Amino acid sequence: MGAFNGQLRSNEIFSALYNMIISQEVFADNLGKHQTLVDKARVDGSLFGDTKLYYSTDVLKSAPWGNDAEAANLLALHRPEAPECQAIHLDIFRQICLTVDNYLSKRAWADEGAFSSFNSVMLGWMRETKRVYDGTLYNVFIGTTASAEAAQNITVPVKGLTDVKEEAMLIAQRLADLIVEMGDYSRDFNDYHNLRSYANDAIKVVWNSKFVNKIRKVDLPTIFHKDGLVDKFEEEVMPSRYFGRAVEASDIGSGKIIGADGAYDSTKGTLRAAKEFDYNDVHYFPGDALATSGTFVAVVGGLDAKDVYIEDADIICKVLVKLPPYMSAFEVGTSFFNPKSLTENHYLTFGHNTIEYLKNYPFITVKAVSAE
Repeated sequence: MGAFNGQLRSNEIFSALYNMIISQEVFADNLGKHQTLVDKARVDGSLFGDTKLYYSTDVLKSAPWGNDAEAANLLALHRPEAPECQAIHLDIFRQICLTVDNYLSKRAWADEGAFSSFNSVMLGWMRETKRVYDGTLYNVFIGTTASAEAAQNITVPVKGLTDVKEEAMLIAQRLADLIVEMGDYSRDFNDYHNLRSYANDAIKVVWNSKFVNKIRKVDLPTIFHKDGLVDKFEEEVMPSRYFGRAVEASDIGSGKIIGADGAYDSTKGTLRAAKEFDYNDVHYFPGDALATSGTFVAVVGGLDAKDVYIEDADIICKVLVKLPPYMSAFEVGTSFFNPKSLTENHYLTFGHNTIEYLKNYPFITVKAVSAE
């Protein structure tokens, strides 16, 4: 049946009468599962101040000891190198708004129960909407951000392989090697190049579901037995749509995903929203694919290249040690009754930081490349 158009059905016996509506039910089981990676990254904010500072220090050094000759060096100073300091700011504020009433809209419902159910579901959507915003925004950041350091961008030659088991073995071997490398003393796996080593149980792997679903078909305990890889497999899994890369200059031009005139071509790659916005009368949450064709208005004003990303199906996973912090400023629900229109406005106002990964920790991208 199509959407209800308000027309009652004629009674089968008395054609001048119309059959009544039996009941009205408002679905409340709309979001059965949320993207919860962001919940593991939450850190407390405050109404006082707007900045968290993270300091990174480096290893000291040893030197030969000269026994009695060291007496002359008693007053020498040995200051450590100045620490690196990264600032995370509470600088993004958003609001979810909803208008309800207890008068004219009530006439659309058969009884108080159905009407109350509808209003309860709509009011519940306010915090559910915030959870959608938080979860999708954070997932997009994890899936599309990459360190500029070469050592934190790792490739595995599995593209083009038809043997899933061989593909799984190559991925497992590279991750096993990576975990060993990260456990050794090294300056490679943080942007500051400070000396670090990481315990196996501190290393987190965020998988692309495309690769997880494929690898599930093979004998995981046999392939992922080494160095605790079984535990790392499926540790965190994100849908493949969240993995991608930023729009680059090479993506714009004749025959590219974004033409010189601003028109984009979805056959050359999926363009997705990197944040929440309205575009061409459609509302997008982070991770949503833009309409199959249209004009990408970075050329003519409106959206910017940083507002979108290109899905990249070759990203296998991200390897982290500490999740980028997601700091909440506040979350306040307020309401206002308008006696003139007999309407009630509800607002949910909240704030959070611009998401950044901590440069003291690894942010490693593992990507599939051609096996040839």
